[in-house]
Amino acid sequence: MSNRPRAVDGVDLHWLDGKAPSTTATASTWGVPWAKGQIDKSTALALTSNGKNVPVQSWPLAYWPDGSLKWTGHAIAADAALSDTAHLAPGSPSEPTSPVAVKQSGSTITVTTGNFEAQIKSSGTTLISSLSVGGSKKLSNGQLVVKVQGQPDEPEANDPANIHTTVANITAATIESDGPVRATIKVTGTYKGDGHGEWLPFTIRLYFSAGSTAIKIQHLFLFDGDQAKDFIKGIGVKFDVPLSDELYDRHVRFTSASGGLWGEAVKVLSGLRRDATAALLNPQFEGTALPAKNSGSWPATITAGLDTLPIWNDYTLVQLSADHFDIWKRTNNKSSWIKHAGHGARANGTGYIGGAKAGGVLFGLHNFWEQHPRQLDIRNAAGGTANVTVWAYSPEAPAMDLRHYDTVAHGLDLAYEDVELVTSNPAGIARSYELTLKVVASTPARQAIADFAAAVATPPQLVASPEFYQSHKLFGGRWNIPDKSRSGAAKIENEKSQLLDFYVAEIEQRQFYGFWNYGDVMHTYDDTRHTWRYDVGGYAWDNAELGTDLWLWMSFLRTGRADVFRIAHAMTRHLSEASLDYIRFPTIFIYRDSQVDFHHIGPFAGLGSRHNVSHWGDGAKEARVSSSTLKRPFYYMTADEQMGDLMRYSLQADKTLIEWEPLRKILPKPKAPTRVRIGPDWTALAGNWFTEWERTNDTKWRDRIVTGMTDIGAMKYGLFTGYTAAVGFDPDTGHLTDEGGQFQASYHLTMLFGGGEFLMELVDTISVPSFDSAWIDFAKYYNATSAQKTAKYGQNFNSGGFGYLYAKLQAYAGERLNDNSLKQLAWNQVTGSTTGYFSSPIEVGGVNVIEPIKQITSLATNDAASFSLAQYAVLAIAPELAPNSFTEPSFSQYAPSVLSTSTIVEIHDSHEKGSYAPSTDRTLQPSKPKRGLFKRVLRFLGLRK
Repeated sequence: MSNRPRAVDGVDLHWLDGKAPSTTATASTWGVPWAKGQIDKSTALALTSNGKNVPVQSWPLAYWPDGSLKWTGHAIAADAALSDTAHLAPGSPSEPTSPVAVKQSGSTITVTTGNFEAQIKSSGTTLISSLSVGGSKKLSNGQLVVKVQGQPDEPEANDPANIHTTVANITAATIESDGPVRATIKVTGTYKGDGHGEWLPFTIRLYFSAGSTAIKIQHLFLFDGDQAKDFIKGIGVKFDVPLSDELYDRHVRFTSASGGLWGEAVKVLSGLRRDATAALLNPQFEGTALPAKNSGSWPATITAGLDTLPIWNDYTLVQLSADHFDIWKRTNNKSSWIKHAGHGARANGTGYIGGAKAGGVLFGLHNFWEQHPRQLDIRNAAGGTANVTVWAYSPEAPAMDLRHYDTVAHGLDLAYEDVELVTSNPAGIARSYELTLKVVASTPARQAIADFAAAVATPPQLVASPEFYQSHKLFGGRWNIPDKSRSGAAKIENEKSQLLDFYVAEIEQRQFYGFWNYGDVMHTYDDTRHTWRYDVGGYAWDNAELGTDLWLWMSFLRTGRADVFRIAHAMTRHLSEASLDYIRFPTIFIYRDSQVDFHHIGPFAGLGSRHNVSHWGDGAKEARVSSSTLKRPFYYMTADEQMGDLMRYSLQADKTLIEWEPLRKILPKPKAPTRVRIGPDWTALAGNWFTEWERTNDTKWRDRIVTGMTDIGAMKYGLFTGYTAAVGFDPDTGHLTDEGGQFQASYHLTMLFGGGEFLMELVDTISVPSFDSAWIDFAKYYNATSAQKTAKYGQNFNSGGFGYLYAKLQAYAGERLNDNSLKQLAWNQVTGSTTGYFSSPIEVGGVNVIEPIKQITSLATNDAASFSLAQYAVLAIAPELAPNSFTEPSFSQYAPSVLSTSTIVEIHDSHEKGSYAPSTDRTLQPSKPKRGLFKRVLRFLGLRK
């Protein structure tokens, strides 16, 4: 601890992309770690940039056990005068010129800053009552809307689908922060209406910035519908924009990801048979007001024929794929669309409607083309009030079909999956989007709109240097800044960099985009078909199996790479939403935390889904996927409140595991209320508690962890206790009990999924000597020889392979025991492994593929992620033992590690045995949960009276 930075020295910050952005659109937020005991809640923090004080707002994100601050969150106002770098240190922060202020009266919350005012409703169907500048209303009647139909869009369907429009009904609004730099309002509710019952619980946060006329809307909805009956046809935000300018002074704008802009007037004067002259054409093109018609600048021919020109009333930009968008316009709803008004590859989600004199509204949707299908609609641009809808899911696309990809099961032996009627269900998954609205007093210049669009598409992010992060030993601390001083280490570092390059490029090459897909990558490659195994059960979407998200975050911390930060950010966002279960079937179990506004109910609340063709389709619902420890880098680096909510929801997993304990299909009912594996289950649960403890400083969560640590420390076999480390668990008390079965099955998953990194951090924070001793023993003996295991435990046992992945624990044991021989053995695992190294990318073309591609043969994300994490740790712990050279294995003999032994496949997850008996009927049938749950779920689904 003593070698960590002092608070008095502060922290140097820089923009993630290396230079200051031209604009920030809304407030920018970030997080900073602090050494134990350096600052507390009373410590004021000041920000300077280029020698000038910059207003900053700060708040606690996490605490050390002594109550000092471990992480702080910070915000600067939109368009703060920052240069490429800034410095944060203890001191008095400067006040913004136009601080943001919030007050509530009845059902209306009013936010003001400078000449900007927003009125937000805390009940009813209108979210944003109005946004005004200088007392002039620019936006009104902001509502949330969802279109839903009762059947999928099938080409062979005889009858068109009946589409219902449901609107959000607000049930509560809370002022979370009230300035002076940044204000936040949290709104919750559900959708209903048009014959559809109440559904889709949502949380919205509205962010305001000092001196800014913009508002950022972050919308998270949870799917609690019927996958067979509720097909979402569109989801978005609609609002009205009052218009008063002449039609030739009203402007529509759309932007592209390449930096381009499509801009036209409602009544176009260019391209006419008679020349309107530069006096009119130039200002109309730029969006500035035209001269008065009686000014003498108007040609008589134009003035005389002005009323004969078409009036373009409606506009749409639609992006149905990652690589194409179209712009449509029409004169009225009784006439056809012109669908070739504009087109391009990628729109970046920004539009504008307003007048040159009276202004209007800029609107920008983040991840527009990445999370296609998206759409922007402007209607009635020629009337007194334009109607805008920003569609996070385009109604022009086929309706969302969240059903599983097949109606029969394909099993573990070949397809490596487990699907069931009950568990292969999307109910409870979530997705979010971010929309920025900015009201303006006049039509902005084209470049200003492009700058706004770029800031929405790629939000500027402040970060510190890798050296600073490493000095704080973040997230387990056994990682280092790349050091190429020894050729063997340089070889590994170069390969790690190239592997990251490949995955960054692979997202683009393979088009891992789409509303539900963006952020995930694939699990295992198919060399024969030259593609990922996108359609093969458990080999398809990765769902961060073996810690892919942690690999990416650790890679960013080591290197500071902006591209790695952004794919890690997208992956964590995806995993915390589309792969997790927050709301499930009612009447089964209810959990409420006083700081959470939702009741998250049902058998899978707080759990996530194992890798599958469908993100939520696999039968293994486990705490390891939803673990808060894997979301902490995102939360602490960005200070994102929504991620904080989602981490807190994971606390429900404790009680959920009573019904869905992870080894329920291969072991008899435990003596305890339920059963967990010490890893990856208890480590995930303890990680949830640890996160809640450090966020709240509430010691009840620490005590819960200590209870489990003490229990494990008292067990004869420590972390090797139990069948594949499975022990009894009482969710009410947190106690763990020895139920026997040790050394009968593999321990290969015990410390993967970030479990090892978490325990390294845990024992550095909480002292339980008996647990610490058991933990070091596990790290030392997992890769030990048969003789060493027998001498220690009285018998030999198979740890389960993956020795090269557990090299990090071997090196860690060497560090803790000051034993260089263990560190050397760890290096031997790293350099001698026949798994985890990959050949260089090769090009494949011609008739072997639909389009030429670059591939790495036999690639498995399991190995890419988990072996990288192991290498990072060994490089950090024992850099002096890095070899000057080593020979990699022959790639022609390489196979992904998941296929390395039948034992590993046999017990890889909770569902490995007993899922489906051999039968000619493979129609999806539910595996029967215990204690009558199956009957209750079937009643809810309408399949049983």
